[in-house]
Amino acid sequence: MTRHFHPLFSGLVLAALAGTAQAHQVWIEASGTQAQLHFGEYADNLRETSPGSLDKFEGVPVLAQQSAGQTQQVSGQRTANAFVYQLPAGAGAGDTLFAEAPYPLIDRSKGGKPALLWRPAARWVAGLGKPVAATAPLDVVPTGRAGELRVVFNGQPLPKTQVTLVAPSGWAREAQTGADGTVQFALPWKGQYVAEVKHSDPTAGERNGAKFGETSYITTLTFAQADGMESPALPAPHKH
Repeated sequence: MTRHFHPLFSGLVLAALAGTAQAHQVWIEASGTQAQLHFGEYADNLRETSPGSLDKFEGVPVLAQQSAGQTQQVSGQRTANAFVYQLPAGAGAGDTLFAEAPYPLIDRSKGGKPALLWRPAARWVAGLGKPVAATAPLDVVPTGRAGELRVVFNGQPLPKTQVTLVAPSGWAREAQTGADGTVQFALPWKGQYVAEVKHSDPTAGERNGAKFGETSYITTLTFAQADGMESPALPAPHKH
């Protein structure tokens, strides 16, 4: 079932959650030889900055650029508004960019819960015309069919999972994946879209000697739609 909701309502809900990192996402924007990894809320045009919340990550995430079956790691730098990467070969139509942004364990001891491992990640493709293989623990990738995405967790299709798609104006739509992990959206607007999927794994574990009781994954996919109606502009940048 597909559900529509107004951007203002979405903004109010997200604003209520903005005090926690989990209300945020990371997403990639790319043009030519430069890519940027943003942290914030795409639907509200909120981009965290440095000094500020952008400094909470454990260093600068490494960007993986895959082109023609070859993968190269690209180092970046933290700027005032994003993590920025210079791409050796540029961002081509057949490329995919991917980054996971390491974040400190989230202490939940005041609520009597074990620490949470939060794993935000982001993927970029130029468009949905070509299928992309899933490589991340939680991934959302194009299938190559019009408007269709596939959600994969640990290499297996993830059914009955909500995917949220945000258009350039902040307009958003939600849909649930089928048994094969796929979901399909109409794409009425030209421009850049960001799809988001979340999944929780209750398996306890340890990272760098510190224990956690649950992992919360959030992964985005950024792509552009060449055809369609002219999109209204994004909302004015949100300020805390």
